This record gives sequence, structure tokens and C-alpha cells, in this order.
Amino acid sequence: MAYTTLILDFDGTIANTQKSIVQTMQYVASSLNITEVDEALIKKLIGLPLKTTFEKALLLDEESIEQATTTYRQHYNDIAIDTIDLFEGVADTLRQLHEKGIHLNVASSKGRESLVRILKKQNVYELFSFVGGEEDAKSKKPSPEIVNLIIDKFGRKLNECLVVGDTIFDIEMGQRAKVDTCGVTYGNGTSDELKKQNPNYLIDQFESLLKIV
Repeated sequence: MAYTTLILDFDGTIANTQKSIVQTMQYVASSLNITEVDEALIKKLIGLPLKTTFEKALLLDEESIEQATTTYRQHYNDIAIDTIDLFEGVADTLRQLHEKGIHLNVASSKGRESLVRILKKQNVYELFSFVGGEEDAKSKKPSPEIVNLIIDKFGRKLNECLVVGDTIFDIEMGQRAKVDTCGVTYGNGTSDELKKQNPNYLIDQFESLLKIV
């Protein structure tokens, strides 16, 4: 299959953000006088909208979620730059894909400001045609809205696009958009979970995309 467009998840696919997310969630919990935080559950929810994580991991109501989101954003933007790195081989692979003429896009539940800052610090921002964050889609993963937005924005055909992600939510998002999908096993989702979602491809290293595209 000749893919011209990659739609990439960010957390757990391009960048190792687990430490930064867990630390920021713990900070938010502390600010709300919540002492018991399930770190394993937070890790399991990475990639989903913040609202979902606050509801499930911290059991917050609507009013508290608004306050928690503000606190999270302020703190995360302060620490993210220093606690996040791209996974091994990602930067070089992105450059090779870009040189091949592949259109690279980000489809993330993270805020766009954080995405742009991190990608710029890692010197790969200019490789992307589109960086999509939570502000770009009303319906969040696994809704296909952000994938459809990218397809429509650039006039892509469905069979030209490949969604790449580390969780079942990413794979379902691509499947619901009726495009091919590729799971990566080194992120926040397990290999078994991804296999059950039945992606078209399953890879252990980001560099393996060069064999697919």
C-alpha cells in the first residue's frame, strides 16, 4: 500500500510523556487535597482527553474538572519541556519520511500549545504539515473527527492515510475513519491490547514505519 499521509498520535507514539503526565496529575491531585492517586490508572488513561482522566482517575465533578484543567495546563507547560524526549529513532525516521515526501500530521488529545513547544524544542516541528490538539476536535478519541479533519483539510484519499498510535483508542479512531492503522508496542498500550483491536500493522520500533510507507 502506498501511503502518502501519516496521522501520528503523540503521547506514547512520538514522545515519551508518561513521566510528565503522571507528575502533573499528582500535582493537580495535591492541589485539590486528594491524597490517593492510582498511578497505574493514570498511565492507562494516557492519550484520552484530560476530562476523562480527571473523571476516572481523580473522580472529579464538572466544576472541579474546570479548575483542575487550568491547574494542569499551567503546571504542565512549565515542566513538559524538560521532562519529555522523543523515543529513540523517532526524529531521524520523521526526517527520512519527510524527505520521501510523506505528509506528517499529529492527532493528539494534548493541548496544541504544549505540542508545538515540545516539537520545536526537539527540532522536528517544521517536518509536520499539521499539528492537531484537543482544540481541533469537539469529539475526542476514539472519535474519528480529527482524522477526518486532516483528510478533508488536505484532500487525501482514505487509502493514502495511515493512523499510527500506541493505544486501542488510536487504532479505533483510525478504523472509524476507515483508514489503515498501525499500532506501536513501546508506548502506553500493551501488545496484547493492540492485537485485540486488530490494526493493519503492529511494530516494535518507530523506524519500522520506513518498511511500511
